[in-house]
Formats: sequence, structure tokens, C-alpha cells
Amino acid sequence: LFGIIEAGRFIYYYEILSNASREGARYAIVNGEHTIGRSTGPDTGTSATSDDPNGDDVVQKVRSAAIGVVGSQITVDRCWWYSTCDFSTHGDGNFLRGANVTVRATYTYRSLIPLVPLPNITVEAESSLVINN
Repeated sequence: LFGIIEAGRFIYYYEILSNASREGARYAIVNGEHTIGRSTGPDTGTSATSDDPNGDDVVQKVRSAAIGVVGSQITVDRCWWYSTCDFSTHGDGNFLRGANVTVRATYTYRSLIPLVPLPNITVEAESSLVINN
């Protein structure tokens, strides 16, 4: 019975993390160069200026969308890219229409019930979309 509870919790956390990464990627693609609100993403090589060149708003969106998972314990990586997604440099792209955005959320799952001897499991979800605004 405890194993079934832990399996259900694990699946729930994975689904929440998957949805949160998708929400972060969606936020990034609708807040590109031509957004009416606050634009997000690097503005490398463009004449336009981004309001959030590091994508910190995307990180906040992922953490706020992670209902049921402690948001501060989620690691969020994001990159804007045309040919290569490198999370350490936020990619080779910018916040213009046609660039790809990838958001990866990572969480370390810990067993709630000590009777089930599970090691810590790293759960990762990733979402990629194309900027359309």
C-alpha cells in the first residue's frame, strides 16, 4: 500500500514538473520582441532590447506553476537557440520570432514514507517551443 502511495506521488510530481516546464516555455514564446508587456530572452545581435535578458521571469513562471512541488527546490534551465541549446550560456538565439526556446526543470524526489526504502530520484522535464511573438 505504501509503495502505491509513493508511486502515485512520484507520478504526480513528474506531471506537475512537466506542466511547469511547458508553462515556462509558453511564457517565453509569447513574451518575445513584439510583446505588449515585459519581453524576456536574450537580445544578442538585435537592435531591440529585452526587459529580461537572462530569462529570470521564465524561472519565476516555472516555480509558480509547480503547484504541489516546493518551488525553491526546483532547478530551472532555459535557453533561446537557433542551432544549439547550451543552458550555461542561455543558447545562441535571441528573443526574436522564429527562435527556439527550451526550458528544463529538475527536482530531487524524496520518499515521504520511510518504510519504503527509495533513494533520492532526480526528476527532469523539458519543453521546447518556437517564439511566435
